[in-house]
Amino acid sequence: MLSSIILLVTLILLSGFFSASETAFTSLSTLQIQHMVDNHGRRGRRVKELSGKPDVLLTTILIGNNMVNIGASAIATEMTIRLFGSQAIGIMTGVLTLIILIFSEVTPKRIAIIHNQGIALVTAFPIQVLSVILFPFIRMISLISSLITRFFSSERREHLSMEGILHIVNMAGTMGVVKQYEQEMIKSIFRLNDVSAKAIMTHRTEVFSLEKSLSLTEAFPEMIEEGFSRIPVYDRDPEKIVGVVLFKDAAREIANGRGSIPLQELMLEPMFIPTTKKISDIYTAFKGGKLNLAVVMDEYGGLAGIVTQEDVIEELFGELYDENEEKGRERIHHIKGNRYRIKGDTSLKQIEDSLGIELPHGKYVQTISGYISELLDRLPQRNETVETEWGELTIEGIVRNRITSLQLILKEGSKSSEQNNSHSSAM
Repeated sequence: MLSSIILLVTLILLSGFFSASETAFTSLSTLQIQHMVDNHGRRGRRVKELSGKPDVLLTTILIGNNMVNIGASAIATEMTIRLFGSQAIGIMTGVLTLIILIFSEVTPKRIAIIHNQGIALVTAFPIQVLSVILFPFIRMISLISSLITRFFSSERREHLSMEGILHIVNMAGTMGVVKQYEQEMIKSIFRLNDVSAKAIMTHRTEVFSLEKSLSLTEAFPEMIEEGFSRIPVYDRDPEKIVGVVLFKDAAREIANGRGSIPLQELMLEPMFIPTTKKISDIYTAFKGGKLNLAVVMDEYGGLAGIVTQEDVIEELFGELYDENEEKGRERIHHIKGNRYRIKGDTSLKQIEDSLGIELPHGKYVQTISGYISELLDRLPQRNETVETEWGELTIEGIVRNRITSLQLILKEGSKSSEQNNSHSSAM
């Protein structure tokens, strides 16, 4: 009798072993498997090998689980008949089912979900040994199963999509694994191949440049006033950029008493890129040089604008300001309450980062100016107001039919509006 009880308990525990193994392996992610390979050597590789053969793995576990459950049922039936007679078999069946459900199914699987990596590492070897022993049965069952499933579904191909990766990032943010700013940064990195130079460049009409024949003495006051560290240089026509002068080089020559030399003697050869060049490629190009400024050319070979390394970094981290930037140069200026003044070439992402609101991103519209023009579907007019679901936009400045400045009044309930209201209440 004692031996039967010990055997019954052992079979119930083995049933729990198989249930936990099944849940542990099926809940492993690709990243978890690779982590085990990198950190647990042979045991990790064994887990990866089993996970790569799901048919063999699941068939082995199910055969083993059914064998121990049948064995437990047979022993329990024999013990019941011996102690209470055949009339108690029905009660025994109900009790055994409850015991298996609690101790062999629900509890082991809940533990396996929490500790899936540890359980997979421990159970991988015995399951691998069992799969070798049961190979003829596994092969036969797999063949029959594949013949049946062929009529119901086509071959399933797994691939890791961009949407899947972003879903993992969102889940990590919800679970608190990554912070909000880290989550946004990761998303921005994946956008690098979708955003082109045209979306982040400074438009040619706003590019500050100097004629190459100007002397340092003539050009230096303007360079100081504008405050840029890299200044494009043109040859007679501002549309024809032929070089770039570094402010530090100009300052050094002025300090050495060489203010009479023309800019063309100091200028460096610029990098020329098309408007369609992705900012991931621009960033790589900047890493290989020291200029960190590229001249953007349109499809007809004309000047479209310029892109700096700062523009690329701001696409990742949001708007950056250094100690030399004046307050008036800020693209987004808080007036008071829910009112903001925004430059027309401010990117939608910068507005999202600064104001905490969500804006639609199109393939061809990346700035607030383009966004308003798309909504109007015509040329914008000064003092014209556009209503959106998140606020009211009033056009303040227009140059050559292009919006240069606008005022935003955020609606109540938006994130920045709520923050401003809570701050006012606290005061």
